[in-house]
Amino acid sequence: MGHGKHKWLWALLPSMLLLGATAHAQQYDRYRDDGYNSGPVRCESNKGRTQQCPLEGRARLVRQISGTPCVEGQTWGQARGGVWVTQGCRAEFIAEGGRGGHWNGGGGGWGNNGGGRGQILTCDSNDHRRQRCVANVRRDARLVRQTSRTACIEGRTWGWDRTGVWVDGGCRGQFQVN
Repeated sequence: MGHGKHKWLWALLPSMLLLGATAHAQQYDRYRDDGYNSGPVRCESNKGRTQQCPLEGRARLVRQISGTPCVEGQTWGQARGGVWVTQGCRAEFIAEGGRGGHWNGGGGGWGNNGGGRGQILTCDSNDHRRQRCVANVRRDARLVRQTSRTACIEGRTWGWDRTGVWVDGGCRGQFQVN
């Protein structure tokens, strides 16, 4: 009689395993679904050493992992065929230029910024509240310096459109608006 009580468990087990595999696949494809080329590249400076990681195209920082700030031009930057990190910066990067568009698929686009240095805009989400910082965005906006301990993740805790940059969930940073 005890053997019959568990028949329903064995009947449900295959569907539970399938459901778990589906959830894992959805998590794995998160960046691909958001329009990123082939997913993020994690590049880590361990013990303060400089590390170079392969990446096709212009690097865009999408998630800072380290408590040490990742500041473009200081602790991370572009290299021929990749991205470099140093002084403890650990982050995930994607390559711009593949599919075009930005986090919400609207106008603008990724690509070469023409060599120009756009306007630098500081935008802070205080008390984890959404904040909109007005700017005329012609081409794109990039996180160039994260000033919060909370991760600034494009499309999740920050984003942009033609009228400016928004931050949420405690993200604070400096953004280059082109």
